[in-house]
Amino acid sequence: MDRALREWVRADRFGSRISGIMLQSSRAVPPHRVPPTVALAGATVWNRREAYWFLTAVIVPAACWSKYPTVVPYVFAIVLVTALVFRGRRIVRWVSMLRWGMIADVETVDTALRGERNLMLAHATGWNVQRRWYTGIVTESTVRYRAGEARGHLFVRGLPFTTGVVLAHSKQPSSAMAISDFPCDLYLDGKGRWAASFPRGFWLQALATAALYGYAVAGLVLSLRYR
Repeated sequence: MDRALREWVRADRFGSRISGIMLQSSRAVPPHRVPPTVALAGATVWNRREAYWFLTAVIVPAACWSKYPTVVPYVFAIVLVTALVFRGRRIVRWVSMLRWGMIADVETVDTALRGERNLMLAHATGWNVQRRWYTGIVTESTVRYRAGEARGHLFVRGLPFTTGVVLAHSKQPSSAMAISDFPCDLYLDGKGRWAASFPRGFWLQALATAALYGYAVAGLVLSLRYR
């Protein structure tokens, strides 16, 4: 077991002592009030898959600029609109889950190895989510849960799932998310209100996201001017 994984295991053991009490005190009936912080975090959080497609948009226009200059604006426009649509859909899903989510009871967890990776991981212990770079074996946990009378499952990729909070949509209990799937730190108080805060280093991600979208907009404007 590598050092990073040992540190997370120690954090899980400590957090699991208090997570049960915290969960019991936070079981409020939806709908919940969702602060605008969640939408802001969703609009600015860094997404590496999105960044890959933006980088593709850098290479393709450069290759087409001399031979097919009229195509370049369409490439920028398609990538930009597609990214905005997918980002908007994620924000809507997050807000809907938080507004109508209920804390599910985890019944079983099955974990399978998925190979060695070097990537940023988010791992939850109760409500507490730790985000850091991790190099080592990545797993995929199949988490089976119960929400009221309904049962369902979700997949959590990263470190083995332990005591993280699972939210199930009260209007569609088969849909669920782990608390570590959200881009900001969250806590549900006993009155049904979400408290959301930005994790450490978040604003560096926001700047990188703004630069990425700024490039796409600038590329679109310039290509339209010189087409």
